[in-house]
Amino acid sequence: MKNPTSKSSRPKTKKPSPRQSALIERKFSGRRFVEFPRMKGRTVEKIELFTTPEYHSITVRFQDKTALALVIEPGFLLKADFDDWKSGDARKVRSWPAIASESQTGRHTVTRKKRA
Repeated sequence: MKNPTSKSSRPKTKKPSPRQSALIERKFSGRRFVEFPRMKGRTVEKIELFTTPEYHSITVRFQDKTALALVIEPGFLLKADFDDWKSGDARKVRSWPAIASESQTGRHTVTRKKRA
């Protein structure tokens, strides 16, 4: 898999409101990357997914007792992969079971791979 950011046009920074920080966006045909620049260099303590029928978020907690909370609108499927980009191409190191958002009935779905 080629690095999707390798043919990036110059990143664009959205002007923030007085209480917001700027985001850096890179756009490609049919996709968009958004960077949170003030988070660079922080040491991650843990990452949590929180989901209820009405609210979903991913929280990245840092060792300095701060956190980045990413709120997600309902109706998602989260697939998590840990990739090594040292060579310039993605090499999957680890992946986790897919996680579906909570349904209106309060049930959730975790997709598990069958063992051979």
